[in-house]
Amino acid sequence: MGEDELQSQQLEDPNSAITALGNVNRTMERAEKVGDPERGKDQEKLYLSRSQALEHARKQPKNALPICVVFSPDDPANPRNWPRWKKWYLSSFVSFLNVLTTWCAGAVSSGADDIAAEFHVSSEVTVLLLSMYVLGYAVGPVMLAPLSERYGRQPVYVASWFLLFLFQLPIALAPNIGTLIVCRFIGGFAGSAPLTNTGGTISDLWKRNESGGPMAVYGLSSTFGPPMALVISGFVPLNHELGWRWIFWILMAITGGFWVLLVLTVPETRHAIILQRQARRLRKQMTKEGLATSETLRDENADDRMGLKGLFSITLTRPLHFLFTEPITFFAAAYNGFLYGIVYIFNESFPIVFGPQGHGFNTGQVGLSFLGVAIGPCIAFCFYPLQERYYLKRVARNDQKGVPEARVWMARWGDVFIPVSLFWFAWTSYPSIHWIVPILASALFGAGIYIIILSILNYVVDAYQTYSASALAGVILVRNLVGGGFPLFATQMYERLGKEWASSLLGFIAILLVPIPWVLFYRGEAIRLKSPWAREHFEQDEDATH
Repeated sequence: MGEDELQSQQLEDPNSAITALGNVNRTMERAEKVGDPERGKDQEKLYLSRSQALEHARKQPKNALPICVVFSPDDPANPRNWPRWKKWYLSSFVSFLNVLTTWCAGAVSSGADDIAAEFHVSSEVTVLLLSMYVLGYAVGPVMLAPLSERYGRQPVYVASWFLLFLFQLPIALAPNIGTLIVCRFIGGFAGSAPLTNTGGTISDLWKRNESGGPMAVYGLSSTFGPPMALVISGFVPLNHELGWRWIFWILMAITGGFWVLLVLTVPETRHAIILQRQARRLRKQMTKEGLATSETLRDENADDRMGLKGLFSITLTRPLHFLFTEPITFFAAAYNGFLYGIVYIFNESFPIVFGPQGHGFNTGQVGLSFLGVAIGPCIAFCFYPLQERYYLKRVARNDQKGVPEARVWMARWGDVFIPVSLFWFAWTSYPSIHWIVPILASALFGAGIYIIILSILNYVVDAYQTYSASALAGVILVRNLVGGGFPLFATQMYERLGKEWASSLLGFIAILLVPIPWVLFYRGEAIRLKSPWAREHFEQDEDATH
């Protein structure tokens, strides 16, 4: 019978965009010695499937056996054993929730001018409507991650998405700007649930070496969604019979429809929660049959399960520790924050470049100009199989053990796209140059951001494995704080520096970040060896249920 260490996965998994891509398969039946104070000697703790546990209990009805319930190898209750079509449906569905929440974030920019005119506020105040939503993104995971750990993914999805749906109503009916600002923050808080849960859901459903495709879809949702918000909402304010309020009525209808589908079609996928429920049902059955084991039966994660206070403590402190003490986490956060900051700066700069003072576009046409940023990730997504093929080749040459550095193979070239596209966009933003030219530049930026973000986040997960959620939480925190902060000065920057030099400034900063994927690819192994957290999992091949 094979033996391996219990992985304390629950503390880490729920806060991750891509948690548990690197854990080991546990043996389904194993035993370890535990003290038995009543007998004064060691007693075996048995790790058994449901049917095995019931069989053992019935054979010894008077003995309270120390049984821990685990999945059997082909257990239909294990999400990784579900039909492939079901796993792809769930992966695609929760990824699309990511798209919808970014639509809720960015669509407000299409109605910003009308909101400013109706409530007699400045454009800086209306920018707060975007920033407060993204700030909610930063705060939400801190609260939702422990709840997901404690109660499961599905309840967090259902409750938070209902809250997002519900708070479109006061926004659509808002009598003043204060109502809009507060409700936008609450909407962002609730809308952060996909950021907290989607990566974890994918890791629930797929083994690490099978997850490349679903993770590519998840990465696409994170980069395709924000620019599409302006595309779908741009023409709504132009209809004077509808106005800006109908942006939120439409979003309310869409989020409400998906909430119904969420309730009806998305089951719980977190392994620890499923096993906990199985153990509870099995105890009830054993109690009815009068089996003594009902008093000692537990699920395999019972010893590691923490209360909400402990979970909140870890969620609040460990990500900051990683952020300020781990070079990998720090530079991943810096790069991701900068890229997402630019994405939301575009919400303010595109109307300057393509609007009445630039190419003369109306609000709807400015929204359509974001198609370049949205199409870029789709094109890069088509080439992602090349990255996955390279990674699997490196894994095969490494005795099927993970090779984190192979995750950033394509990012070495994708990061060059960022400064090139920003300089291209900057110096073709003159009204005298055809509008398609800067849009093509933005498509190159979209391709670059998709490649970099997916590669670096995968690298962080593979490097830290069990602790990846804490590292990713730090990355996501910085990403959303920067994403919420950048739009606040975007308009002033473009007005004072001019369109050309403002975008060029971003390009110069991007040049400083180009070496990051190259350093990770060629020197990442040495950096990991110096990290106490990454070194703990060096040369391990973890892919356990969690």
